[in-house]
Amino acid sequence: MSAKPIIRIAALTGGQNTPSTRFRVRQHIEPLREQSLEVTEYIPRWGESCGLPSPFKMVSRLPGVVGCRQADLVWLSRDLVQGYATFERMVKRPRILDVDDAIWLSRPFGRWAQPWIAKGMDAVIAGNDYLAEYYSRFCRTIFVVPTAIDTRRFVPRPSQEDSAESAESFVIGWTGLSSNYRYLEMIEPALKHFLDDHAKARLMLISNRPWQPSLIPAERIGWHPWTPQQEAALLSEMTVGLMPLPDTAWTRGKCSFKMLQYMAAGLPVVVSPVGMNRQILEKGPVGLAAITRDEWYQALDTLCRNRSLRRTMGQTGRKITEQFYSVEVISRRLAEIFRFIASSADTTD
Repeated sequence: MSAKPIIRIAALTGGQNTPSTRFRVRQHIEPLREQSLEVTEYIPRWGESCGLPSPFKMVSRLPGVVGCRQADLVWLSRDLVQGYATFERMVKRPRILDVDDAIWLSRPFGRWAQPWIAKGMDAVIAGNDYLAEYYSRFCRTIFVVPTAIDTRRFVPRPSQEDSAESAESFVIGWTGLSSNYRYLEMIEPALKHFLDDHAKARLMLISNRPWQPSLIPAERIGWHPWTPQQEAALLSEMTVGLMPLPDTAWTRGKCSFKMLQYMAAGLPVVVSPVGMNRQILEKGPVGLAAITRDEWYQALDTLCRNRSLRRTMGQTGRKITEQFYSVEVISRRLAEIFRFIASSADTTD
């Protein structure tokens, strides 16, 4: 059997540590190479996280726009400059837009920029059905591809439930950017009530900055600075993972990656049943949904009291991530998409 021809892909990503870059593009580069798809990543010198004005960010995109001329197809990770339409239609075709958030809501011009960008794409890869529905208005070829979780790196802690620590404490975990602490604040009264009633429980946060709650005493919270080297190990110290969200146009576009991280680590979850969170909950008993203050309290209390239920939910969540959301599964899906787009372009040349 002859080897598959190599397809050269130029990936225009958003920054060195941008989550969409790390999890939707970079972790697939090596698995795609094993399938004869060579990905060259173009990282802007000034990414979205820097405080420079947008014109500087536009200039930092030019090397990628020029470099992608040698590729067989171009993989754009979101818009090139958040909230603007810039060089997206100048890159070589075929071009594919990869989206994992409702970025048409980004300021200042996302509502006008995204339709213009999408109309210039040969395909859009959307992280969930909600995003796919929006982009289907502007692009005929849409693929739904969830954000993948590295199930070799995010793993359950061995004998977690049998350890002395787990018998003595109940660790409520949350991970994310400090800008999303506002979601924790939604459920802070329920968390305080639970911690007041359970002396051995504590809250564990993994983020770029500490949280400054208004109700919960600082001594009941353990903060750990986020690093890509430590995030997986820190998750395994949790007993349950939280993902509170309001039900808004922005949060419906989220790809539930936080929830999947917990599940890959063998943790039961308590989450808001919003957007993709609801779809994952429907795949099996991986955790509990909560909306009201009483529901958040009761969910945590139930899991705290029932170690067997925690174990069962954690094992189910792990199996679901391996079956539907692992890097291996998603990389194969991406390879199929890229080959289809490349062959379609060859046919129309």
